[in-house]
Amino acid sequence: MWSETLQLTLSADTDPSVLESLLREHLPALPGLLHLGFGQNLPGSWGAADCTLDLLFAEIPPAALDDILGSLPGIAGFQRVPYQRIGGGLREPAMTGGTWRTLLLRVRPDASAEQRAALEQDLLRMPAYMPGIRNWQLSRVTSPSPWTHVWQQEFAQVEDLLGEYLSHPYHWAWVDRWFDPDCPDWTVDAIAHAFCPFQQSLLGWAAEFSEN
Repeated sequence: MWSETLQLTLSADTDPSVLESLLREHLPALPGLLHLGFGQNLPGSWGAADCTLDLLFAEIPPAALDDILGSLPGIAGFQRVPYQRIGGGLREPAMTGGTWRTLLLRVRPDASAEQRAALEQDLLRMPAYMPGIRNWQLSRVTSPSPWTHVWQQEFAQVEDLLGEYLSHPYHWAWVDRWFDPDCPDWTVDAIAHAFCPFQQSLLGWAAEFSEN
């Protein structure tokens, strides 16, 4: 299975709902497309574009994906980030109508293998302290990109992200040291934080497909 998350920059006056209809009309023609998730990034997102598009393919998508995205009216630019899951979990795989959060992050080139592994371990421990994280997945980026990792979570409501997750003591007292340039453990030197509504759990659907 091939997974990608994309940040879409929209042209001025583009209606995201119209663009979503165009994406759902044109992208299913691509061979092997298994799932399409789309959402307009909500206020409070930063370092990201206007919308998040997530795609699952049975195999590496054809080059036509770039052609289709480049030809659709309303898309001024896009960034593709393919990734491979390294860990995650499910509490509510069938959830609908929640909030989808994507954190793109870049590990410093001079970070050690030990630092990278410890960062990944600490991120994957977060749900143990935060029940509001209903489903989660940490992945490594698999193609040349400004990013090295994709950290994704699904929440039943946006308040669980903006409240419990962003203000939790485990976040600020433990995980934040990897992101703080004033800390000796500093490992991550760039991030993009995007969150948007979703219709159906991407992570639950992907897990079900992987088991079949």
